Amino acid sequence: MTILKEQYESFADFFATPTRQALRELLEKNIGETDYLDFKSDWPTTTKLAKHILAIANSGAGALVIGVAQNDDGSLVPSGLGVLKDKAMLVPPLSAYLPKALQYEVLDFSFTASEYPTLIGKSFQVLLVEDTPKELPFLSLKDGEGLRGNAVYVRSGTSSTEATQEDLQRLINRRVETGYSSRSVLDLNRHLAQLKTLDETRYENDCWLNSFLRGETSKFDDHESSDHKEFIEHAYELKKAQIMRLLELRS
Repeated sequence: MTILKEQYESFADFFATPTRQALRELLEKNIGETDYLDFKSDWPTTTKLAKHILAIANSGAGALVIGVAQNDDGSLVPSGLGVLKDKAMLVPPLSAYLPKALQYEVLDFSFTASEYPTLIGKSFQVLLVEDTPKELPFLSLKDGEGLRGNAVYVRSGTSSTEATQEDLQRLINRRVETGYSSRSVLDLNRHLAQLKTLDETRYENDCWLNSFLRGETSKFDDHESSDHKEFIEHAYELKKAQIMRLLELRS
């Protein structure tokens, strides 16, 4: 199905401002399923839903519209949902499969009146998946029916499929382009832990416990050479300087 500019714009408008009017226009203009938009007549199973969410998140955001079926010819059938899904029952099971950094929300829409008569008296739910390229790629947290743990899924046309090598490279490139890296955070935590360990072994440590123990220890119980003490003190100062550089601080 060829996506017209006005159809894409109707989706972009809905994604930016997800109102009943925007959803009506999206369905009325019949954009059909794409990389960033999927229609389901009812809520899929938890694992199938998780797979779709992962694929959309890795493909640059999008939406799942629940309560709308799509015929083989691409036409949409907005039949609506008999009962809206309780979000409190939906989100916890999904959390077992989705990384915490993956952002999505579920919105409810009910039409008591509409310029598009087909929607009158019907309710729909839409799951919006945000684009967070700095966290790419998103991997499934564990195995499930039709879902492989630690696998990367992407949208391919109207399907959610496992990523190819080319897909993975594209995802990595998108993350690199953001200039974001979690390495500095990991490095900082590691360096601070090392600094704490060095500080606890320093003779110059002035915390009350060390001061008390030094007072209770006679000079005959001192098993550390002066070279060792100097080494620990020197390593402690070097580690502080390293952390200062990491934080881009200047004395």
